[in-house]
Amino acid sequence: MATRALAQLSSGLILGLSSVIYAVSYAALMFSGPLARYVGYGIAICLVTAAIGAMYGRFSEEPTLVSGPEANTTSVLAGILAAAVATGGAHASGTLNQALTILLFASVFTSACFLLIERFHLARLVRFIPFQVTAGFLASTGWLMLSGALNIIAGTPLTLQGLRAFIEQPWRPELAASIGLVAILALMHQFTSAALAIPAFVVGVTIAVNIAVRTCDAALCDPSIWFFAAFDQLHWVPPWDLQFDMALLYTLVELLPSFLALAFISTLTILLSMNSLELSYGRDFRLESALRLHGSSNFLTTLLGGYVGAISIARSNLCRNTGGGPFSGFVSAAVCVGVLLGLGSLLAWVPRAALGALLMFMGLTMLRQWLWDVRTSMRRSEWVQVVGILVCVVAFGYVVGFLAGLLAACIFFVVNYSRMPFIALDTTIASVRSTVIRGAAEQARLAELGEHCRVGRFKGFVFFGVASAIYDWYRAGDPQKHTMVLLDFSQARGIDPSALAVLEKIVRNQTALERHLVLVVEPALARKLAGGDSPLVHSFEDFDQAAECAEELILAQAHATGTGVMPSVLLGADAPANATEVFRRYLEPVELKAGDYLFREGQHSDEMYFVEDGSLEVVKATLDGRSLRLCKVRSGAILGEMALYTGQPRSASAVAVEPSTLSRLTREARERLQAEHPAVAGLLDKQVVMGLASNLSRTNTLLRLQVG
Repeated sequence: MATRALAQLSSGLILGLSSVIYAVSYAALMFSGPLARYVGYGIAICLVTAAIGAMYGRFSEEPTLVSGPEANTTSVLAGILAAAVATGGAHASGTLNQALTILLFASVFTSACFLLIERFHLARLVRFIPFQVTAGFLASTGWLMLSGALNIIAGTPLTLQGLRAFIEQPWRPELAASIGLVAILALMHQFTSAALAIPAFVVGVTIAVNIAVRTCDAALCDPSIWFFAAFDQLHWVPPWDLQFDMALLYTLVELLPSFLALAFISTLTILLSMNSLELSYGRDFRLESALRLHGSSNFLTTLLGGYVGAISIARSNLCRNTGGGPFSGFVSAAVCVGVLLGLGSLLAWVPRAALGALLMFMGLTMLRQWLWDVRTSMRRSEWVQVVGILVCVVAFGYVVGFLAGLLAACIFFVVNYSRMPFIALDTTIASVRSTVIRGAAEQARLAELGEHCRVGRFKGFVFFGVASAIYDWYRAGDPQKHTMVLLDFSQARGIDPSALAVLEKIVRNQTALERHLVLVVEPALARKLAGGDSPLVHSFEDFDQAAECAEELILAQAHATGTGVMPSVLLGADAPANATEVFRRYLEPVELKAGDYLFREGQHSDEMYFVEDGSLEVVKATLDGRSLRLCKVRSGAILGEMALYTGQPRSASAVAVEPSTLSRLTREARERLQAEHPAVAGLLDKQVVMGLASNLSRTNTLLRLQVG
């Protein structure tokens, strides 16, 4: 228990010192130019924000999470303040009052946006951000931590300005000492836990540097190089003391678009940071809860004279890796409040090297983890995106880096997705059929002529790249052989509007060639691809109807070219003519009008039928009272044979879809046929077995295609 408390205490002190340094740098960023003389007010504002943000973890689902001033929000606010002060002139309320009022309203507006986004459950959209973008975000955080550490130690951040400062003064003993301290910390980290190694490191370095610097020659050991300066003359202004007038109201109205930009960037920063911390912590966080807590805590921060804050990846990882917990946040807040109340002189005893080496070590650790280690777990193109995001963040900032990474990820996704297999079926009508049961003659014609109709079934989401690949598939067909095309999008998850232009090319091409095109698409899309209501373009909602249409078109073309379908035969094409004449004497004619039922489901029957002309549908009642079509029966086919041979009740109903003529064979008539003409009865049995085998083969094919 004591060890745990000591670890949280030391973590809180380290976190507090880090927060103070960040507060000073952010204050200098916001209060620059004409506001530079008010930087003491800016430091107080940032310290209030850091103090409230340090206790964020105490009220969240993870005690080591830390909120407070952040680079993205502070940069945007700095730009807003600079523009407002430059164009606002001398208001009666004064330049300082104007700046503080703008910070107040910007923070309240942003906090309200956090709560609105949480209310409408929009935070979850961040889950769609690709892994490589998040990894680039974390690697960039490591780089900025390393840059900040070098700035704390020697005033030489990883920027062009820092490089110039280093070239002008290359002799930096404090920098060399800090690099050595990083090596020592890395060695300690291997042999002991962070909860013990980091406090021992900070205390040991603080004592050693104080003894060394304060006892050596001042010419060699200048304290200003090795220690922080004391922070004096800080000024806190409560919001209720601000002056408000109409001129300032006009300024605030003019700044509303800027406030919207601040809210957007702040929300993006929070959600991206939480998404990144999920990877770093190895757990999930509730994003809506994070936004709600940010909105509430920022209202409190603004009420106490602070400004809008956001979750910090760097300080959260610092708290976690130094053994922090719920108590650490209070300690860190106490450090910030103590500096605000006048204890800033104590910072003069804290060596820059202690805090700088710790931040440098953590920055290098994050760079190694999210830039170097991930190269083996992702594709080269994804790792290049991580590097690109890091470069963009270093050169242009977090927002530009994120947007560039997201754009690159989208482009790579589109390219890679278009290369994925998108054809679920590539065949012809000769191999895949509808559920229509036809006579042997029509089946023979479809087996012969079905190769002329090419069938393509496509899966996945169809956008421009996939549609282009579908067009290439279409153009690869043999124009002399494939005189008809069936495009099935029933298994596609969606069709993007950008793909319509490519699909319309197929429609125009088929229409120009005066060839039929059969489509399986949604009705709304079918209207867009109708080809100007061309009779050559046929659209359906399911594949079975489309396949039936293609079969009818093939058979119609066969009639038109003189290779028409032969008349249906009762006992098969090979049966002797006299056998058919004998067989007809045992049949009874049946005439049906459209809509008449031949038999109903559950009905006991001992009859089978031969469809001479017309067509019927076999339907089955569903639990919700609808009728499900099982198949369609055309002329030349046999219907109801199972009831004749087994005596079982009808398993489905049969209804005529058009005027139809059938021949009926009863069980009594079949028994007489068997007794009087056993050879003819044998031909009948053979025809029934062949029909059942054909139906079973067709059913297996349909099931295989649906599963595939």
